[in-house]
Amino acid sequence: MTAPRLVIEPLGPGPSAEELARRASARPGLVCLRGRFADGRPLLTSHPLRVLTGVFPPDQPDDGADGLGDCVGGGWFGVAGYDAGATRFAFHDHVVRLVDGRWRFEALWTPERAVALDGLRDKWAGLISADDTGIAGGGWTLSAFDGPAEAVHLAAVERAVELIRAGELYQVNICTRLATDFTGDPAALFARAAAELDPAFGAYLAGTATGDAVVCLSPELFWRRRGRELRSAPIKGTLPVARGNARALRRSAKDVAENVMIVDLVRNDLGRVCEIGSVRPSALLDVVERVGVLHLESAVTGRVRAGVGDAEVTAALFPPGSVTGAPKPRAGEVIAQLEGSPRGAYTGCVGFVSPCWGAEFAVAIRTLELRDGRAELGVGGGITVDSVPELEWRECLHKAAPVARAAGGSLAPGLLRSPPRPTPAQLDGGVLETVLALDGVPVRLADHLARLDRSVRELYGVGLPEGLADEVCLAAGRAAATRAAIRIVAGPDGARPVVTVAPAPARPTATAVFVSDRPAGCWRHKWADRSWAIAAESAVDGAPLFLGRDGAVLETSRGNVVLVDRDGTLVTPPLRDDLLPGVTRRALLDLARDAGRAVELRSFGLDELSTSIAFWTSSLSGAVPMTSVDGVVLPRADAVVESVAQALVGADTIGARHGR
Repeated sequence: MTAPRLVIEPLGPGPSAEELARRASARPGLVCLRGRFADGRPLLTSHPLRVLTGVFPPDQPDDGADGLGDCVGGGWFGVAGYDAGATRFAFHDHVVRLVDGRWRFEALWTPERAVALDGLRDKWAGLISADDTGIAGGGWTLSAFDGPAEAVHLAAVERAVELIRAGELYQVNICTRLATDFTGDPAALFARAAAELDPAFGAYLAGTATGDAVVCLSPELFWRRRGRELRSAPIKGTLPVARGNARALRRSAKDVAENVMIVDLVRNDLGRVCEIGSVRPSALLDVVERVGVLHLESAVTGRVRAGVGDAEVTAALFPPGSVTGAPKPRAGEVIAQLEGSPRGAYTGCVGFVSPCWGAEFAVAIRTLELRDGRAELGVGGGITVDSVPELEWRECLHKAAPVARAAGGSLAPGLLRSPPRPTPAQLDGGVLETVLALDGVPVRLADHLARLDRSVRELYGVGLPEGLADEVCLAAGRAAATRAAIRIVAGPDGARPVVTVAPAPARPTATAVFVSDRPAGCWRHKWADRSWAIAAESAVDGAPLFLGRDGAVLETSRGNVVLVDRDGTLVTPPLRDDLLPGVTRRALLDLARDAGRAVELRSFGLDELSTSIAFWTSSLSGAVPMTSVDGVVLPRADAVVESVAQALVGADTIGARHGR
């Protein structure tokens, strides 16, 4: 075949790229790229000459062409799925492109393709110039998006935090998958969603079957190569668009740390294919509004080594670091372990490789996968050691809601449960930590201060002052008792937290528990106002036990609840808005992991509790057996509970000895 040459022909003014995609929805292999793709000059193509599945395309099409700068001409267009089975690329020898408000036809012309290309040009010209009132608009219907239970994602996030605490990785992206029924024209859906959200990287890729497509509304550049200049712009950190949230996002220690970690990962990835010394950050922690939410965006650039092709660049960078984690190999293993379903195209990349222009790919997030009468939408977020499961879940919904709405759908009512809000009395009273000190040394002080810092940042917008840990250690050293309780209270006025020390009480004898009510509010913070607990405890001869609105057992007024099932597995509820993330609970789960003991994070009700071995945990008391619930005697296994208590005591002693 004759080597191709680039041909450019004007087609005149016309509709937007998304509207042209709607008009061209019946064309086989339809592709539409808009937004910042190809220097912000949208393009469409159809009628592919070759299709590859399961692999990234070769570095150049079989019929190469000399690069001419701003022209695309043709090339490989498609998606590299996170799962290889979702990878599909097609080679097209033409595009239509909107440049300065006018459409033009660009083709990799050969004599053998002359007649076919002339026909394609004329058909595109007809669609561009047509009166849109004469073009029947495709319709579609979507039901409400739904997915796995919230508790499933909360447990996965908590497991990820556990692995990070164990030192197996620094950060990992944990995702869930929402889905709904879909019928109709996917190109019309894309046209509406792209027009409403104006994504930085919008892509429509028709599938092989009628009604199948990938609709990408991505905010994030994966990588772009122009000549030998390579750029990647990872996004990490998310908040809804609201007054004050841009400042809050930029000041979020968790989101900033998450972004910087991924920037370091991307620098390492680019270093594999770029000239030594050329890789550097070119932007850091910019707050940008994308697809209905705020993000932190950074950028890394480098110069590709001579002889390195686009397939090698993709191999070095894929999958994107912002949707996997660090280190990337271990993050991939954890994702496979903790996520309940394959990702498909989601968190892969969408884009093109052109012999004329270069290459450009967006991360396939905010992406709808339409197939077999279903629409699937993956959402997730980066997990760090400071992640709060409930906030991570809500971040998923913040990301999903604009996409679902723009596609003409919604989120299922069950996903939109309003989180409980702290009451004015809770906020005014401040938050509390009670730390055990052994022989003058506070135990698990870092975990206590981390929990307190998360609370004051979320509730009051300020972090803990520097030097607080030293202040607590000095106070503990002055304690007269061998076992002392250190009380740290942080209030709403931003003043320095108040630290007090008193002898720690002996292990409580409150082994009987009674179901009780507690005031409305948010209970994942440890509130300094304990009057509600005093009132509840004075009403029963034992410890009050609190249930959620769904009937799930939550915690006692003294600590978190743990069951021991028949095979010795420890069972405790996953963290949620009405459950305190106990420091000793977390220590127990860490110890169980280190010992190879099975742990299950799941909810349970009174019926299961009433027939199970159970205990509660707290920082001052360790593990305390529960002997009865509302007078119903529980099975006993004191030796099992005592072994847990002794393990915690041993960990406490080691922690005190090493000043932790």
